[in-house]
Amino acid sequence: MPAPEPEPSKPAGALAQAAITAVIILVGLFAAAAVNATPRDPARIAAVFPPWWSPAEIIAAAGSAGTISGAGGAGNILILRGDPADLAQRARSAGAILILDPDLAGVCAPRSTEPTT
Repeated sequence: MPAPEPEPSKPAGALAQAAITAVIILVGLFAAAAVNATPRDPARIAAVFPPWWSPAEIIAAAGSAGTISGAGGAGNILILRGDPADLAQRARSAGAILILDPDLAGVCAPRSTEPTT
């Protein structure tokens, strides 16, 4: 008589289901942020590059899309300026996974500290 096959572990199944749920929630949040934080000024954007990229890869990609005018609150976010007709598309083509309005993105770019007159 063959030995009975072991039953799948219930904790492993629960862990997999929790991981899938977490991914779905993150994708939803990512989509909501993308819709609600589109750049108001297409000549100035916050480009979010993959967090697993090296700083050199991020700077090279951002520099190929536009002029780097600042850094965001995280190392993979750079503020770019460029031709409003295609800056966002160039950033996406260079590898940006999300394009945000630097002012609405909160920690992406601090407000200008230039004195007002």
